[in-house]
Amino acid sequence: MHRCGLIALSGILLSVPGTAQRPSAEEQKRALDSAREKVVNYSSGLPDFICTESVQRIESLGSAHNTTTQKLSIQLSYFGQKENYKLMAVDGKPANQTLESLGGFLSGGEFGSLLLRVFEPSSQADFQWKRSTTIRKRRANVYSYRVARTVSHYVVGYRNDAGKYVETIAGFSGEVAVDSETLGVLQVTALADDIPKESEVVRSSVQVDYDFIDVAGKKYLLPAHAETEMIRSYRTLKNVVAFTGYRKFEAESTIDFGGKGK
Repeated sequence: MHRCGLIALSGILLSVPGTAQRPSAEEQKRALDSAREKVVNYSSGLPDFICTESVQRIESLGSAHNTTTQKLSIQLSYFGQKENYKLMAVDGKPANQTLESLGGFLSGGEFGSLLLRVFEPSSQADFQWKRSTTIRKRRANVYSYRVARTVSHYVVGYRNDAGKYVETIAGFSGEVAVDSETLGVLQVTALADDIPKESEVVRSSVQVDYDFIDVAGKKYLLPAHAETEMIRSYRTLKNVVAFTGYRKFEAESTIDFGGKGK
């Protein structure tokens, strides 16, 4: 299933402030160039894998007192550089429908497309060093960035009351945290800060956290957690996503969500 909306939290990196000196302009350029190269080649460098995507969907209508939640268990397989999503359970009960037919707020971009929207040359992102920090005990440099709407590929989309899917392009800004040792991206945030006035979307944001995860005996930088949010004039939609159980993809791979004796 193709899911390409970049639709999360405020864009603040939650981590311990660092005390390292500001990198020189040359060091910053070298780090960003290396990070960009890794991002461009990110998908081709991933192994074939399967994992569980656990999604908590929160929808508020008008006020926090009118809030509903829903929990989804999704089997995510990555094979031949393509993602495939299969809905396995809804609120703990086996699902008998497809993810596409479920409706509601579904976000994407965790496996490289969000990073591409930030780093690809056509986005003309303006990067500025902001601070050094520590994320999950790893040293990192945090850069702020902004991408103008005229060159942006940030898609803000929703299904209106008539069931029609409506989308528009928005300018966006955020932060990327680049690992000081590997020069891979440990965290990325994006906030749509230039949404066309005719759109019903008031706010759209995303944050993705990456971690070094073992797949078949080798460590890969993979999504571990993501939070997305979209606010329309009368509705707030939020997804909290956890990626767990990564393992090598095999033809008969399945995910067990627990049963008798477990």
